[in-house]
Amino acid sequence: MRNEREMMDLIINTAKKDDLVELQLLFEESIKEVQELHPGYDDHASDVWLVETDKQEVVVRSSRMSEEPSNDFWWGCKRLFGIDPRNVFGLEEVNNKLYDVSSIPIPKVLKMGTISAREFVVVEKLSGAVVQSFKDQPPSVLQDLGEGLAKIHQYQVNYVGSPSGHFKVPLERFKQHLKETMRDLVYKFYKDHTAIREKLPEMTEWIEKIPNPQFATFVLADMDPTQFLSNNKELTGLVDTEAYVMAPRELEFIGLEYVLDKKSVKDFITGYERIMEIPDLKSCRLPYRYLYRLLSVQGSVDIDVWLNHDKLF
Repeated sequence: MRNEREMMDLIINTAKKDDLVELQLLFEESIKEVQELHPGYDDHASDVWLVETDKQEVVVRSSRMSEEPSNDFWWGCKRLFGIDPRNVFGLEEVNNKLYDVSSIPIPKVLKMGTISAREFVVVEKLSGAVVQSFKDQPPSVLQDLGEGLAKIHQYQVNYVGSPSGHFKVPLERFKQHLKETMRDLVYKFYKDHTAIREKLPEMTEWIEKIPNPQFATFVLADMDPTQFLSNNKELTGLVDTEAYVMAPRELEFIGLEYVLDKKSVKDFITGYERIMEIPDLKSCRLPYRYLYRLLSVQGSVDIDVWLNHDKLF
């Protein structure tokens, strides 16, 4: 999904005059200031603004997409899990459910509105700075991450799909659905990429060896430190929830292996195991890694480098 993961600090720009006029329609009171929050890379799916009015300071989010998802990440997420980044109103249900189960603060959705057929949500502004890397974080922050994700993983459903439940794949059909999705991703986005295309039959065979998932839970498909806020002592927010799906929790750990290292993972495990045991990734690691490369979760990494990344769990 993202081409660069060596992130700069969050970029804050004064919003354009048109943004101010448009966003004013969401508020009864006058807007004093609007700042555009830019994550520091070009292919982000959302527009995000920090809005200050006479009464409050809040964050407004809206999708940048107006057409059907067409890049590998969002097309694949819609095909596999039934989520669509244009459905910004869906964040209300996602955030409310996460708010009830997570020990990591989740911003409440305060208001929703449609302007020129585009959906907007107004959410709480949480304190803290964007986490640029999980590596070299204090143990307390990493333990917060582990414990917080474990508490989220305690919320369990009997299908793979969207958090709203509008798209559901029974657990016993998930492997077949995964194989079909990977095949479609390869032939839509990678048919000229020989190294990736030639691994598809092997990965399809691997999927047959994976047991059917016993449950699905909330999984952040684009797991990255920049989705979180911290005050250098604890996590103060999980703010980017648009790519949450219902999936086997093993997928979460596949994503985590690319953003943690051998030092940071120890503290993460300490926090996670206060609540749940770490899942066994041996049988699923290779095909799940292949899926995440098809989705370009961490960009266009060489497929062999990607599949041979350090095994941390």
